[in-house]
Amino acid sequence: MPSSFALAAVEALTITLQAILLAWILSQVILDAVSPQALTLPLAGLLLVWLVRAATVGLRSHLTAGASSRTRQGLRQELFTRLAAAGPLYRGPRGTGQLSTGLIEQVDLLDPYYSRYLPQTTTALMVPGAILVAVFLTDWLAGALLLLSAPLIPGFMIIIGMGAEQISRRQQEAMGRLSGVFFDRLQGLDTLRRFGAEQRELERVQSFSEQFRERTMQVLRVAFLSSAVLEFFSAVAIATLAIYIGLGLLGMIDFAGADSLTLFKGLFILVLAPEFFNPLRTLATHWHDRAGALAAASSLRELLEAEPARMEPTQPVEAIPSRPCAVRVTNLHKRFAGREIVLDGLSLDVGAGDKLVISGPSGCGKSTLLALLAGFAEPDAGNIEINGTDLSRFTRAQLAGFRAYLGQKPLLFPGSVEDNIRFGDERADQATLQRALELSGVSAFLERLPEGLATPLGEGGHGISGGQARRLTLARALLRPRPLLLLDEPTASLDAETEQAFWRALDSAIAHQPMTVICASHSPLAEAWGDRVLRLNQGRLEQTGET
Repeated sequence: MPSSFALAAVEALTITLQAILLAWILSQVILDAVSPQALTLPLAGLLLVWLVRAATVGLRSHLTAGASSRTRQGLRQELFTRLAAAGPLYRGPRGTGQLSTGLIEQVDLLDPYYSRYLPQTTTALMVPGAILVAVFLTDWLAGALLLLSAPLIPGFMIIIGMGAEQISRRQQEAMGRLSGVFFDRLQGLDTLRRFGAEQRELERVQSFSEQFRERTMQVLRVAFLSSAVLEFFSAVAIATLAIYIGLGLLGMIDFAGADSLTLFKGLFILVLAPEFFNPLRTLATHWHDRAGALAAASSLRELLEAEPARMEPTQPVEAIPSRPCAVRVTNLHKRFAGREIVLDGLSLDVGAGDKLVISGPSGCGKSTLLALLAGFAEPDAGNIEINGTDLSRFTRAQLAGFRAYLGQKPLLFPGSVEDNIRFGDERADQATLQRALELSGVSAFLERLPEGLATPLGEGGHGISGGQARRLTLARALLRPRPLLLLDEPTASLDAETEQAFWRALDSAIAHQPMTVICASHSPLAEAWGDRVLRLNQGRLEQTGET
């Protein structure tokens, strides 16, 4: 902020010097017919002042752009930290689309506010103030005319800005809804195609797009209208000042300081008049950047206020399990906002090294139970113990050290096969990586890939089949084996042959590295694979049989 005031002061000084030199050179040429050769020094001085002014504006732009970039980078880091603490179950107030829109687009909408609007407020304060003082010292009536017209621009700017902020907020909400709908439809594209609902959903996306277009045009309409109004008032003010100076120089008025006006003074005031209004007009233009930034900040504040999924313990355990874990769940209760009770007094005992399968229809709470066991959320009541230690005493880092979680959809990102298996873990040597490939069954199809481990994958594993993607995520979990493995519908959408290959690969991994496995699935092959099968019914588990 001090540098912004200093640069604004330098700009105000250069504008004043520029007006003095320009007015003096013109008056010398017009009145005294001074030759250009005699004005070499003043013209060089004018060029130097222009260069200093341009350098000042450029330096300010550079500094403010850097400050904006650092601010947005810090905000993104804070958002990632908050969302990571909120856990995988957090979807935001308006769904997953709002999360991606907030992290990418809405954070970038703050850039004009920090890089243009805030610095311009300093310039709009310093430059017109300095010009006003210079004009008052030259002619008090001209200074009074500028002083009277100055509040018109900020006044209209505030009035229009209040409406623009509301319109911008509605536009941001429409963009968040559109992003969420588009994201959800992309994820469920295969299901929509199977049920023949493509045209209906396409029309719905088009409807949301039309709403977003209308709100965007409203923002632009207000911006252009306000710019036209502000240009009109500044033009009227400058014209009034020019009429006063012209009549004073012609001797047609003799009040105030008109009788002492000279060509130099008149030119000096007229050169400064547009410079007086220019920072205010620029600020009015950036006022819409402020409205857009405030609307974006409102949505980002909702994300920053996301509650952590679980509180980090004040006295964490000193050691984490290194062998298959025994899991005990006692009287577990969980309910989400807007839904009926998901888990109602659920109790469960899993022995170390057991292979437990939890079955039940979709939506019965299997994923919720696994999420609680993984530490992604805290139960409303009841407790979970790992080898006799309450789960709440483990930190997030400790949980990641002894439990692995494979969700319903394989998490694969653009990169090579090896990058997706390592997932940032460069500590594992090639022998460890090769063992994980063999145990997971990846080595069986790896040689068929064009470049082996270096084969590039697209977003979501584009380039390989669903079964291969699931075995890749299994290899990731086995690269650094954990004593507790949680599986949430690991074979959904796989054909019988591919699913059997997955379970065989998992059995090979367990034989090499014993672990406790808890799997949520309604697949008959999964039930045949497990040592014990429990069925989730009305928030409670029921024994269905041993295998």
